[in-house]
Amino acid sequence: MARIPSRAFPKQLFDNLSKQECQNALEVVHYAAQAETSQEIRDVLVRFQELFPFNRLLGGLARLGPGGTFQGFMNVINVSYPDKWLRLYWQNSYYEVDPVFKSAMQSPGTRHWKAAYSTADSEKERDFIQAAREFGLGDGITTAAADNACGVATFCSFAGMDGIEAERYLNLVEYLGHHLHLALIRAEPRHASTLDKCVKQLTVRELTILNWMKNGKTNWEIAQILGVTERTIRFHVESIFSKLDVTSRSQAVATALEHGLPNLHGLPTAV
Repeated sequence: MARIPSRAFPKQLFDNLSKQECQNALEVVHYAAQAETSQEIRDVLVRFQELFPFNRLLGGLARLGPGGTFQGFMNVINVSYPDKWLRLYWQNSYYEVDPVFKSAMQSPGTRHWKAAYSTADSEKERDFIQAAREFGLGDGITTAAADNACGVATFCSFAGMDGIEAERYLNLVEYLGHHLHLALIRAEPRHASTLDKCVKQLTVRELTILNWMKNGKTNWEIAQILGVTERTIRFHVESIFSKLDVTSRSQAVATALEHGLPNLHGLPTAV
């Protein structure tokens, strides 16, 4: 008799899916099971977005402290979340009031946003939910898992506007989430750090410039993109160096990569 694996096959996986969706599900799970790098994980998420009705996808890792407490984000793989929303989420510490993320860090698993939102009982939580809807994040599914031995948790969110029938895909996302969790752990930088205070002190403009630096742009190119003088960019670069306690662009970029800063593009902000 064949040995039965400890993780049983979820027979309900395909209950709510069409024949074509079943084939699509097998495709994304197949590639997720093989993913070894952040780019390969991103490719899996992109493919999922192409095949299923979610247009806001993101995944990543969070550092866990004693007792499984959230300590900060690590490697963040953004597929299609709005850059401006990621800035707001990070700089306003929305993870402290986001009912879905808080619940996921406290008790890993798979959550339908509408169910989590229905329990929001504070004004800050309700304000957060309204702000998310304004960025096209009305409903979705977040799946999370913890690896306490490594001190990390993984999370993946699949979202879109209200009316995307997210609940139909709960079983699929939960099963896919297991494979994405393993892939994210495989792809984890060995010495990844969390977003410590010096990084969080960066202004929105400094974050924008740091991300353009991460994308290989020179001071002159960044100045042209943002419509300011090269001297202004140099001023901000010096401020970035000071806050990060580095002395070169390469060190600043290494810090950005190590801390998993989302790939923000140069949205207009006041200088």
